[in-house]
Amino acid sequence: MKPKRSRDTLHGIETAKETHSSMNSLEQRIAALEARLTQVEDQLAFYQAVATYGPAVDSLTNDVAGDLWFEDGSYDIGDPSFAMGSREEIIAVMNGEGHGALVDQGCAHVMSTPLVGIAGERAIGLGYHRLYRHTEAGYECYRLSVSRWDWMRDGSSWRAQKRTHRLLDGSAEARTLLKETLLEIRNMTKPG
Repeated sequence: MKPKRSRDTLHGIETAKETHSSMNSLEQRIAALEARLTQVEDQLAFYQAVATYGPAVDSLTNDVAGDLWFEDGSYDIGDPSFAMGSREEIIAVMNGEGHGALVDQGCAHVMSTPLVGIAGERAIGLGYHRLYRHTEAGYECYRLSVSRWDWMRDGSSWRAQKRTHRLLDGSAEARTLLKETLLEIRNMTKPG
């Protein structure tokens, strides 16, 4: 036969159950907040990386720009004469005469704030890249491109696996890159 429990003992059990339930709820809320904070920190890291690129290449601090990529990362600007299939090749193009002459003339590589989609260890950024250059008549927008960044987590940071540019010159290729990347990011960021 079970001993009878006093009202105080029963109240204590109910209080313990409520406390346990609220602890689970608190733990779940903290875990959700931590996940949201990680998402915000990751997104901020992408903004910082994209914002680093222009000042790095315009100041010929090309090792800083190159460090945005994995060793086997690639940069496809849509021109086969600038095939860049590794960090080393990316830095070599940045250190080349063509880029150096552009910097000597006066230029600015300006990125828009990217739209970012994150799914686990993978992320995509989509934005616009404007290249301004100084001429005798003043400044001009020399190139306007759609820019897609494909990122992978590298320990506690992110690095680019691939960056793809297409000139916004009315070509179907540029519109396709915009549309497909936009829809891919949208699917990555859908709730549930």
